[in-house]
Amino acid sequence: MNEYRRRYREKHGIKVRRYRWKTVLGVIAAFCIMGFSSFFAAQSKAAGMVTLNGQPIKNLTADDVQRYLDKQEKKLTDRSVKLQSQDIDASIALPQIDAKLDRERIDDGLYLVGRTGSPGQRVADVIATLRFGKEVPLAVQVDEDKLDKAVSTIYNTYNIDPENAYAVPNGDTVSVTIHKEKNRIVIDADALKKSIFNELQQGKTETIEVPVEKREDAAVKEEDLKAVDTVLSYYTTHFSDSDQNRNENIAIAQKRLNHAFVPAQKDFSFNQYVGTRTPDKGYKEAPAYFDNKLVPASGGGVCQVSTTLFNAVLRAGLVIASRSPHFAPAGYVPVGMDATVADDSLDFAFTNPFQHPVYVYTAIGNGSITTYILGNHADTCTVSFQTLSVKNLPHKVVYKHDDAATTDKVDQEGYDGHDIAIRRTVSYTDGDHYTDTIVSHYDPNTEIILTNGPGSESTVQTSDLEAQDLLLNDPHDMMTAVAAVPDSTEE
Repeated sequence: MNEYRRRYREKHGIKVRRYRWKTVLGVIAAFCIMGFSSFFAAQSKAAGMVTLNGQPIKNLTADDVQRYLDKQEKKLTDRSVKLQSQDIDASIALPQIDAKLDRERIDDGLYLVGRTGSPGQRVADVIATLRFGKEVPLAVQVDEDKLDKAVSTIYNTYNIDPENAYAVPNGDTVSVTIHKEKNRIVIDADALKKSIFNELQQGKTETIEVPVEKREDAAVKEEDLKAVDTVLSYYTTHFSDSDQNRNENIAIAQKRLNHAFVPAQKDFSFNQYVGTRTPDKGYKEAPAYFDNKLVPASGGGVCQVSTTLFNAVLRAGLVIASRSPHFAPAGYVPVGMDATVADDSLDFAFTNPFQHPVYVYTAIGNGSITTYILGNHADTCTVSFQTLSVKNLPHKVVYKHDDAATTDKVDQEGYDGHDIAIRRTVSYTDGDHYTDTIVSHYDPNTEIILTNGPGSESTVQTSDLEAQDLLLNDPHDMMTAVAAVPDSTEE
């Protein structure tokens, strides 16, 4: 058969093309060898264009590189990741998350130019390095559990109930410091961790923008208090340590009253702001007036907080909207200068007449409570008090027969009542004046004595109350005007 094919080709002049495929393979092999040679040459050249943290490494040995990395790793102990956004300013110290250089990642970047990925990716890596060079950052790796913990701490720091901006009187009792509000900020913790990880992989510890999911603003902002720059007035009253429950009630109400913000031209209600005085809010039973008697009641003593506020309000030149005296004078203020409160009934309220807000700040000390009215310097004033009238009201003494009584026994304390009117004159710095009258009526309380003898009734006067203008006109504390507080029943 082969012989036949040979004679046929010779007869018809057909040339035989022997082993053409071998030639093609040879050509291809030659091109491959040339291509690989060129690629490896380019790869070798590209390797010399790699820098580490800005430092060329072509003349560095592997040991030189490791020594350089050792030196840079020590610097991580003094570095932090800065985290910022609107109202967020935090940081994470790198030692806190066990940060160290990711040497495997760094070595791969330094020595594997054009050596990883698909052939196309390898060629692209070499070409890019030849054109632009290759900078290998000081990649940092961290303990992921510790990073989670650090981010959770920051998350919980800002994911809080909003806190209003607040004002505090300085030690000179004249100037004021304003503290910025704290808004509720819900951080996207997963996105933040990813951002931190990515930045550290690039060797960066510059400021990272904190991703936020939600914000809830405080009701009172620093901007709202910018006009509050001075102390308009303050007043102090005192209490003994003989009744712990009463003192605790004072502290609870004082805390609730503290930081009350009253905008310009607005009213303030003690009952609405402080709330009811019930056991579920921590109030305890302490003496309070009921039906002309001192009886245990939840929140007993809170009236001293409202009374202290009343006296500070008077001296700040604010307008009294609602006020009631006790059933009997309180011993911690001059007669006629108290303001009682009761849940869902008696209230103390005032109006801010100014064009600027006022702010209530309270402080409790060892046996004293002080209320400050803060406001704007343009609203300062001088206040004076004058007693217009004082009337002492005698009380009855009733002896009530009781067969069980062996000796006379006081069943109900008795005391005189009083009618008193006090005029307040306010002189504002703009030349305006305001006058009002504080009227107080205290019923006399009948003294009841149980006796085995015959019953009887008489009327007596045991007090001789006179004008107390000296006490009234002390601007801050009647204790500075007298040697001691006069004995009287506290509520």
